[in-house]
Amino acid sequence: MSKPKAILFGPFVGELYWECGRFAPILSHMVSHPSPKDKNNKYIVLTREDRFDLYGTYADILIPLKIPDDYNGKVQPDCFRLHGMKKGLYQELVDLFRSKYEKEYKIVRHIYPNIHRFADKNQFVKEKMIYVFSPRKTNYKLVNEYITSDKPLVVLAPRFRKGYRRNWPRWEEFYDILYKDNFLMDKFQFIICGKKGEYIKDRKDRFLDMTKIQLEEGSSLVGLLLAIMKQAILVVGSQSAIPNIGLLYKVEVLTFGNQKQLHTKTYNHFNTSITFINNVKYNIDPMEFFNHMKQILKKKEIK
Repeated sequence: MSKPKAILFGPFVGELYWECGRFAPILSHMVSHPSPKDKNNKYIVLTREDRFDLYGTYADILIPLKIPDDYNGKVQPDCFRLHGMKKGLYQELVDLFRSKYEKEYKIVRHIYPNIHRFADKNQFVKEKMIYVFSPRKTNYKLVNEYITSDKPLVVLAPRFRKGYRRNWPRWEEFYDILYKDNFLMDKFQFIICGKKGEYIKDRKDRFLDMTKIQLEEGSSLVGLLLAIMKQAILVVGSQSAIPNIGLLYKVEVLTFGNQKQLHTKTYNHFNTSITFINNVKYNIDPMEFFNHMKQILKKKEIK
């Protein structure tokens, strides 16, 4: 009896948005537009467990990738690569993944990033990607149980990575200004989104916080984020993965940073509305940033 056929995806060791915007959408395209020879293939993905829902229901099998010292300061994702990874480990992961599943399946293709070529940002052809994600249903259930108000939802993305020069240390001041604004607090609800250890939470606990949602079987951290984006009307944060994901969900974005063209054009596949404030030193005044947000939200409230 012949083996069933499978296509392998991964391992993926790089940054969240590079996986979200430059890799995972290959699978959605292949599932949505299968060639005759791909119709009966199994799709097997090897990635970090908190990113499972970038592939979601498009994948047949999701395999958790465990990397020693991942995200610990010494080992950090950079584009498709992982700085600090032990030499040779990536190829070991590739080979182990393939050898494990070729015992049970006939491997038709094995698709994974070339981490040795930094300049190859578009290793995978843009026209062969569909930027539509399909998180598992549990993510929507958990988000709907947590977010009970029907007020318009605003996502706050306070990314803060240890040793990262693009951090903005003034989020707590921003939270204080926001909480004192009776108009915005009355008309909108705000949810802080990030990953534990990589974002600045509100120490006074005045807003919704995605990390408070307890994960269950069939959910992931990114899955919760994607479900939240389906409800959001605005994403606010420094240039980083979460505002870029907002653009893919056609949610308006307010952001600041030093790469305007990249974050308003290159990553903005659907020409989503975005306000980008040039701030090379990542030292924007919290009141200035808040005023930009309030101006946007006032217009939305009027509508």
